[in-house]
Amino acid sequence: MKRVLFTFGLLMVLISSGILFFQWMGFTTESAEESGTVKVNQSYFITHKEKNFLVTQTIQFLSTIPKQITIEWPDGAMDFTCVNDRGENCLTKQNGEFLLSNLHNELQEITISYSFEQPLETEVMLVKEWHPTLSSVTTINTDIHITEKNFRTGKWIAGYKYASHKKMNYIDYYFFSGGGEPSALYWTRETMMEKKSSTVRMLYDTTDIEGIRGASLSSFKGFVTVIITNKIKPYRSPYLIVRNTADGELLNEVKGGLLYQQHETADEEVWLKEFIVGISLKKQPLTSKSAWAYKEIMEGLTSLQLDEFKRRIEKDQTKSVDALKLDMTVGAVTGFDSTFFTENTKGKKNVPMVFKADHPVVINKKSHNLSYISYKQKEYIQFPQAVKALGLNIKEIQPNVFFTSMNGNSFRFYVNEDYFIYNEENYGLLTKPVQSIGGYHYMDVQWFEKLFKVKVLKKETSIEIKEEM
Repeated sequence: MKRVLFTFGLLMVLISSGILFFQWMGFTTESAEESGTVKVNQSYFITHKEKNFLVTQTIQFLSTIPKQITIEWPDGAMDFTCVNDRGENCLTKQNGEFLLSNLHNELQEITISYSFEQPLETEVMLVKEWHPTLSSVTTINTDIHITEKNFRTGKWIAGYKYASHKKMNYIDYYFFSGGGEPSALYWTRETMMEKKSSTVRMLYDTTDIEGIRGASLSSFKGFVTVIITNKIKPYRSPYLIVRNTADGELLNEVKGGLLYQQHETADEEVWLKEFIVGISLKKQPLTSKSAWAYKEIMEGLTSLQLDEFKRRIEKDQTKSVDALKLDMTVGAVTGFDSTFFTENTKGKKNVPMVFKADHPVVINKKSHNLSYISYKQKEYIQFPQAVKALGLNIKEIQPNVFFTSMNGNSFRFYVNEDYFIYNEENYGLLTKPVQSIGGYHYMDVQWFEKLFKVKVLKKETSIEIKEEM
């Protein structure tokens, strides 16, 4: 009897374990589909004739395909098409947004075609931001094939380490290959000298220049091409750098490109990598979104918090970058919740860096649904709700002007102004006691304490506000 019961119990354990296993596999698969990015390899076949560029882009999917992929075309692109590996159309447009459709479960690759024009230049030509950006896609490797029908006396250059060129009877054929997303392309008529190391290729005119010391860059895995010329304005990207001189700043620019290539993120969120490079080199990035994020975190964190934030980023061995991970890192450093990076990946509008406390606000032993935040290294409490929670009557007597009184003393606060009126006397300040932050009104906690005779105590599980005796 005991043996039967033991066998029956063991059987039930195995069945339960099997059910839990398949439930867990289903959960993790569904989670990956919903929140993850798909890794891809991309190949671009470009035919250039006169001012026209015809592009055929093949995308090979290496992992689970998202349910929806949006595509943002480069400026001036025309003649869009998309065909999946079954020969079906895979491009639709909804609400002004292009979407990739017919992404069946067995899908291995899709082929996208488009064209764009660029004015002819006689000496040099820089082709930048020429490729579309796909959501939820991380490019692992890129191949670029160029068939040149016009510029037979010059040379195409890309930022990648591997490059080949073959002259034929009627065309020139170029092939470039490297890790990460597509490189900018550069064409020049002039013959250039070349110096090369394991991480850097330098191209320059007949005037010799000092090379970059390879020893200081030997620890990096990426590759950067540098062109020194006076025939075009300077240009900087993670793979291709164009400069007029090889001055001392060049080394930092090359390091920035190599640091960028050490990290992996979705192609639509490469500004996160640019931001991390800026933090590592203590230099504001060039592009608007990453420059905005850099400025916000420099103003939002103390020097000690910033050092700790940088240390945690550099310590991360995965080198994968996403908005949620950065928000969690900021939260661990500041003690406040952060949604800054997540919100700024959702749209083109820049959202300010506001950290929120996840603890309840307790006033006179009663919990209140009040927002308590940190903004530009100062702490604020929601206004006028916090004043009401003290049991005071406060009203908006005109737009953005609030009036209240306490113990026979009157206060008049003006949102976003550096003064307030106390007992009908104007008090000018160096700060704004009440201001609008992220679309809501907040009061500086120091002024809240001083004017309303309270003490704010930050504890492990709550933020307590007590009236001073």
